Amino acid sequence: MTLKPTQQRLLLMLGWLHLQCGQPRRAQVLLEALLSVAPERRDGRRALLLALLQQGLGEPAVRLCRQLQEDGEEEPGLWLCLSRAEQLAGRLDAARAAHARALELEARE
Repeated sequence: MTLKPTQQRLLLMLGWLHLQCGQPRRAQVLLEALLSVAPERRDGRRALLLALLQQGLGEPAVRLCRQLQEDGEEEPGLWLCLSRAEQLAGRLDAARAAHARALELEARE
């Protein structure tokens, strides 16, 4: 199945709307639908990452952070998300290391 760009944007906007309204599970469903037909959408993956973190789903959030990093993203905010995801997954040393990396990158900006 394919979606037109307008339909993709609509799914993304609805996902963000659900996130803003405190419904991360509904946002996750919409964003996963978007990514199933358009996996290249980084904006969709970033929004899905926030939905996972809001639900306390550390392991899938860690995997998604790593995918974004493999795609070349290096923003401090992504490292902070990774820190939170590692914390949720129970890996406190990894969480501290990711947080330190975020602070290092932020200091460079």
